[in-house]
Amino acid sequence: MSGAEINRSYVLVTVAYNEEDTLGAVIDAVTSQTHLPLCWILVSDGSTDRTDALMEAAAVRWSFVRFIRLERDPENARRLDKVTRAQARAMGVARELMKNLDYAFFGNLDADITFGPTYFETVIERCLKDPAIGIAGGGAYNVIKDGTVSSRGFVKPDFVGGPVQLFRRRCLDEIGGYAPYGHSDCVAVAKAKMKGWTVRCFPDLRAYHHGMPADTLREKVPVCFRMGQFDYIMGGQLSFELARAAARVFKRPYMIAGLALLTGYIRAWARGEPIEVPRDELAFMREEQRMKLRSRLGWRKRPGRGATK
Repeated sequence: MSGAEINRSYVLVTVAYNEEDTLGAVIDAVTSQTHLPLCWILVSDGSTDRTDALMEAAAVRWSFVRFIRLERDPENARRLDKVTRAQARAMGVARELMKNLDYAFFGNLDADITFGPTYFETVIERCLKDPAIGIAGGGAYNVIKDGTVSSRGFVKPDFVGGPVQLFRRRCLDEIGGYAPYGHSDCVAVAKAKMKGWTVRCFPDLRAYHHGMPADTLREKVPVCFRMGQFDYIMGGQLSFELARAAARVFKRPYMIAGLALLTGYIRAWARGEPIEVPRDELAFMREEQRMKLRSRLGWRKRPGRGATK
């Protein structure tokens, strides 16, 4: 490949456990891209449905697709952060297998994400215009199980969610890939920022995160409860968690979602769940939380004085 081709080249990894309902659409989305990946590694995390068959068929049909099956780690399967650990393991395996390939970008793609045919071409072109971007991606909009597209999802300008994270290779090498604990995508964003990289979400580049829970008690409460647990094991501060819970008071299901979030956080604390985030990364993320909290409250920090309203 020429230098220009290498600069635009990218590879992908997708890990899935029993994702037969959405995986076919994801395969169609990737293989329809105007700019195809140099390599796409599909990893089955011990699936028991038709996930393996779909992955194998894709690998037979497309020369750049490779299928790998990893058996589930029994110890990890019992952990709260089992999905994150599976993603970290899959990324580690994929990076090792592709270490001799000449590529400029490495993408983590969940098995329930779809997008238009120019998605990766556009993201990469925008990254090439700004060499400071270390992590990029489109806005990942939630698609409810009934097919309704929500305005919610991963659409913050300075944060890209794990389902659609595209790393500049140098950035990924510097942060060492995904950490096998907690919200690995959040840790990756924090580590990239710590090392001076910019993180950019492009909300106008729409990606669709399928199968998201509806705003009902039965579906949303368990999700919010788990989010609260994750917030604790990520080292989230209680003041920030209270603010997050309060913000959900006016979202469906009203009041209950915020209480579920806070209950999950307290449950993880009461159970003594370990906080495994390294001290320097923890300090950085907590400072970002404090800054966001001050911003929400309308506080500004003045030189030589404490934060005032």
